[in-house]
Amino acid sequence: METVRIEAFSGMASGLFNLVKDGRVEEYRQAAYELRSTRPGTHETEKWNGPISFHPDGTVMALNTLPVRRRRPL
Repeated sequence: METVRIEAFSGMASGLFNLVKDGRVEEYRQAAYELRSTRPGTHETEKWNGPISFHPDGTVMALNTLPVRRRRPL
């Protein structure tokens, strides 16, 4: 029997995180807005083995399909 495994990642740029951590909400909103035009294009994410979603608030979600592993018989 074969098993498919998927990894999930989420995060944001460290600069955006620091603004949120420091409570600088308006600066975060402006920086997230400016970051929208600098996101990687599809050609830059082709090396990834799954979908990547760049959200307007500066966060990223990515799924990675891992190679199929054969399960050992019980």
